[in-house]
Amino acid sequence: MSSHLAAFTLLLTVSVAAAGEAPTIEKLSPAGGQRGSSFEVKFGGKAGDGDLRVISETQSISFALNEKRDAATLTIASDARPGLHWLRFANADGATELRPFLVGLVPEQAEAEPNNRIAEAQAVTIPSVTINGVLEKSRDVDTYAVDLAAGQTLVASMVAHEILGSPMDAVLQISTQRGIVVAQNHDDLGLDPRVAFVAPEAGRWYVRAFAFPSDPNSTINFSGSADYRYRLTLTTAGVVEHSMPLARSKSEESTTLKLYGWNLNATPYVLSARQSAITDGLALPHPVVTSEIPVAMEDATGTERQLTLPQAISGEITENRPDEFRLQATKGQQFRFRIVAQALGSQLDPVLKLVDANGKEVREVDDLNKDNQDAELAVTIPADGVYRLSVRDRYEHFGPRFYYLLNCEVVTPGFNATVKSTALTLPSDKPLEIAVTIERTNGFAEAVDFRAEGLPEGLTFENVRSEKEGDTSKAVTLKISGASVADFSGPIRVVAESVDTKLSRPLEHRLVDGTPIHELWLTARPKPAPAP
Repeated sequence: MSSHLAAFTLLLTVSVAAAGEAPTIEKLSPAGGQRGSSFEVKFGGKAGDGDLRVISETQSISFALNEKRDAATLTIASDARPGLHWLRFANADGATELRPFLVGLVPEQAEAEPNNRIAEAQAVTIPSVTINGVLEKSRDVDTYAVDLAAGQTLVASMVAHEILGSPMDAVLQISTQRGIVVAQNHDDLGLDPRVAFVAPEAGRWYVRAFAFPSDPNSTINFSGSADYRYRLTLTTAGVVEHSMPLARSKSEESTTLKLYGWNLNATPYVLSARQSAITDGLALPHPVVTSEIPVAMEDATGTERQLTLPQAISGEITENRPDEFRLQATKGQQFRFRIVAQALGSQLDPVLKLVDANGKEVREVDDLNKDNQDAELAVTIPADGVYRLSVRDRYEHFGPRFYYLLNCEVVTPGFNATVKSTALTLPSDKPLEIAVTIERTNGFAEAVDFRAEGLPEGLTFENVRSEKEGDTSKAVTLKISGASVADFSGPIRVVAESVDTKLSRPLEHRLVDGTPIHELWLTARPKPAPAP
């Protein structure tokens, strides 16, 4: 599990006898709040029976369940980490998957209907506010009124599909009182929109939000449902789009960053090793990637840079030409070059190309898959010599928003073992089956065994070896049994280890923001005693 999920806080909210129903909470409304605040959240789903535990990363978020068990008073500590948190709800009979919850920096308010038309616009107070809203029915449009001075920059930024999982492809517009659209954005951060607008004159301006289904269909009307939840931040305060460098090295005590975005001062920001995000003077926290390998900057003069692997390069395509890097390599060496761009909010659609000293193409790659336009080039060097790696935009676009992080590594044979679920319940009448997918990379050809850590007494774990060839080389089904004697609800870990080289990998599940989860939540109850 990632470091910010390693420590769990278990909060008992009620004390009644368990009745056998596990919690089925799918979402919280609102899906976030300002740190230092306390407010009611409603559950999408049921709290289940008995003691409801809310498992979070620290003691910064607490819940007090109401009598109807359909909502809770949520309190966020004033020193809570801003940004995305993952919460799990559990009782003695089961647990939910991890659910997203956002801790913000600025005041918040709820959307208030009716607000479809400009004449009904909901007035909001600047410099900053985050609105928790729902496009709850077909043709729904939510409209907000903002007063701006001449020359002020308003940033409107929405979180919906990418983190909250709302099945919507939203659009943001800024218009005059007469409905003339002066700024618009559709997809900025994935399917979530963000728009920056400089007011040409003082007055009242209108922000309109509407959406289409994230899975397109034949309709052309604006769409909506109770699941079309969003968080919309409207601000004239600082918003960071990206920093340079884009990542900081884990080994550095501090990193000096140049910030790019809106309503920012020109002073470089010094990020300490203890910080995971930039918050000072900002309306939205800006997380900074931590790299396990050294971080360097692309040479902005256009000079070809010599690559020293492993290395992460922060770069920008600011002219209509590719960025190029020089690599001295030996036949048989295996390298992996991976571009992270759109995952960081970049507009770059990257293409990676490797050529030899004579300009002959060794390999060129584009999108990782239909859902990920970033790129990865894995190669075995065919001969000793000098090679050149280039980075360009697929459509030859360029500019300050075409930035990227290029990770360059020497690769060795290895594997990853993944699972689709982190919440497991052991049936009372049969073993629990855990489906594991195994990805073998760079010619890895060893058998892999599995072991469980943290399993309580009374439960047994059945290892199923993943052989180096055949069906089990790609997938296995592990088993846990012993429900007749166990009474357990808590985290466990399953570790995969290669038989020969003893290479270890915990089972992993990746959340939508890329956070790797390495702990599974297991629930086991003893079989009920037979009736007399």
